[in-house]
Amino acid sequence: MKGESITLIKEEVLTLGRLVETTVYEVTRMLKGDKKADLALVERQEEEINRLCLEIEEKCVDLLIAREVTHGEREIRALVSIPIIAAKLERLADHANRVARFATWAVEDQIEIPEELPKMAASVYHMVQELLLCFLTDSPSKAKEILASDSNVDYLHDLLSKRLLSDLGEQESARAQMKAQFLFCARFLERMGDACTSIAKRVYFLSTGERISH
Repeated sequence: MKGESITLIKEEVLTLGRLVETTVYEVTRMLKGDKKADLALVERQEEEINRLCLEIEEKCVDLLIAREVTHGEREIRALVSIPIIAAKLERLADHANRVARFATWAVEDQIEIPEELPKMAASVYHMVQELLLCFLTDSPSKAKEILASDSNVDYLHDLLSKRLLSDLGEQESARAQMKAQFLFCARFLERMGDACTSIAKRVYFLSTGERISH
């Protein structure tokens, strides 16, 4: 019974993850200037993501404190780790929602988006896809691959930041504010990559019982 309960909770995490995956996909399309990308979908999914995150946490707590159930070491790791994974997925979606609003504004105002931003979003999207596979297969080696892939997001973030900051003080007010928005957007995407690595570390711990440093 307890094994089945944890399995069902993990399936809910995968459902949550797929919603986050769709959100990041839409954000990537927005940053690429795709006018068919759906901000309303991103906003609707945010509510569902928040709801699922809370439900997953409550179910894990209920199972942990159930007196009639005895848990093994791996099961305890799962019940402790799963709410953390769900919360980080929810946080990732929050950042994505902020980027989506920025991208919609930029497209509507016909503002050219720096090429690094859609590249960062595409990298994060790939990381989320790999995370879901990692969680599904309980793969420590896949978790390590995800940690390594975050370097591309960090590289693009640093590249764009240096380029935008190099002459920020010399720009007229409107242009400086626009560059500042680009910087905020890059920062949110960088945090999304960080969230992916945090989840990968947690999946590694769930699978092996060992901590992974990065």
